[in-house]
Amino acid sequence: MRSYLLHIKGKNLWKLCALVVLGIALACCGEQITSVDQPATATVGALVPITVHCDIPTAGDGGPDYLIFGFLVPKGWKAAQNTTITYTSKQGNGNMTLIPDGTLPKNGGGLTWPAYMKKMFGNGGNLIDDVEWVAYQTDKAYSHTGGVEFIVDLNIKTKVGADNNNMLVKLGYTITDSGNGFTSDGNGTYYSVLTGMNCFEVTGGSGDLVDFCNPQLTTIDPPKSLDNDFVTLTFDGTVTDTHLKGESEVYLCATAYTSDGKTINVCEQTTKTMLKQTTATSKKYQLTFWPRSFFNVGDAQTITRMEYFLTDKTGKTKVGYGNTDAPFTYTFKCG
Repeated sequence: MRSYLLHIKGKNLWKLCALVVLGIALACCGEQITSVDQPATATVGALVPITVHCDIPTAGDGGPDYLIFGFLVPKGWKAAQNTTITYTSKQGNGNMTLIPDGTLPKNGGGLTWPAYMKKMFGNGGNLIDDVEWVAYQTDKAYSHTGGVEFIVDLNIKTKVGADNNNMLVKLGYTITDSGNGFTSDGNGTYYSVLTGMNCFEVTGGSGDLVDFCNPQLTTIDPPKSLDNDFVTLTFDGTVTDTHLKGESEVYLCATAYTSDGKTINVCEQTTKTMLKQTTATSKKYQLTFWPRSFFNVGDAQTITRMEYFLTDKTGKTKVGYGNTDAPFTYTFKCG
């Protein structure tokens, strides 16, 4: 396994060795991502340029095959609608197009290309399962001619932050070809992937900070929901020591903000608000609740956001965002 050199270009130019969770070099025949030019930061709504440099050496004749590319991004970016990709090479230039779901990959076991990528590479080192693989292919197939390298640059332009959230996320990239999929044989490994790299930061949004990179004291699942959805709040006491360390009972103390300008506070130490430890020693506590019922909102009211703390059974000890006295926040929205 080889770690590829990742070149990051942005307001602050810096270079680093990619911390590749899955970086698979090809023995003698197959695709290689040799480097990626990616900015370190961008503002919400910006059109971000990214270049993925690829080298496809061939040892024998075959094909023609289409080059397949997977791009790992937050679902909230709506990358399929907000991304264009072209490619340039000595063998010709062209466009990459989204792969229709009806086009199933070879050796994918009946999965679509995005599902195949998710099965192979997961969330690419991101801690929140709200990212997706978006799959593209070249508009022209290429032949595998022995001894000829197909050196190609994939030129991505993607608009970040369609959900208007500030964000820290690990982007990911993979390539393969339509004739092999994510396979290996005696000639080599027919794919390459870069994931788990340094976090890409999006700023300037009005929504919540969504941190895919760093372990969080609390998470809410699903990450995007409305007040009429059941949600599960998890408090992870293994992230760092808090004032709730050693407590057997942890409670939710929350304030709902409604669309008609009202606030509703629920801060009691009862079974209604108690988070249960997942196992006796896990130090992870969970509470599943229906926000509309939990806050007892009226039929004409909608909860737009929630601020909350975690408390002990006395209600006097509170833990908030970043282990401070600031509340955690959650905005109710869909998509």
